[in-house]
Amino acid sequence: MELIGADEQAAVVPAMGGLLGSVNESLGAPVAPVWEAAFRGAPRHAFLPETVWVGGELEECSRKSDPEGWLRHACADTAVVTQVNDGKDVGAVGERWASCSASAPSVVFRMLDMLDLRAEHHVLEIGAGTGWNAALLAHRLGADRVTSVEVDPVLAARAEGSLRGVGLDPRVVCGDGAEGYAVGGPTTG
Repeated sequence: MELIGADEQAAVVPAMGGLLGSVNESLGAPVAPVWEAAFRGAPRHAFLPETVWVGGELEECSRKSDPEGWLRHACADTAVVTQVNDGKDVGAVGERWASCSASAPSVVFRMLDMLDLRAEHHVLEIGAGTGWNAALLAHRLGADRVTSVEVDPVLAARAEGSLRGVGLDPRVVCGDGAEGYAVGGPTTG
């Protein structure tokens, strides 16, 4: 995702530092160095769409019309909705329902830590969403060790584009995660 301009670019570094501080505080300890490197190499804001929806009423926050507000939400340790109404008509406040979201970063890093990943592991992620989790995994393990399956073709394409935007190339598959993805998976003999 391209930055809007120099003002936003100057705001990103301190905002990311603030987010990392919030995540560390929420976790009660600093994020492991391998995950901090992934956090810096695949920043969350690079995976969020131009419009996010926030709060109980799913109020729209556009990067174009409110770049400061958008960046504040992107770099907060809270979940943001990244798609409403299955990507169809956004509708008015009160007619919106969340169909995709970006989890709070502290939740993401807590789950990643609980995976207890090793360098030789391969990961099959069900639900690519924004692609951020796949990016963090690919940064940690290598892109060839991460496959993410997403049922929504628009979300799969957006995640893939965001991943390429930060220089990562894990496999993103559009399909039903309940069916898994056998290509490259373990074999039985």
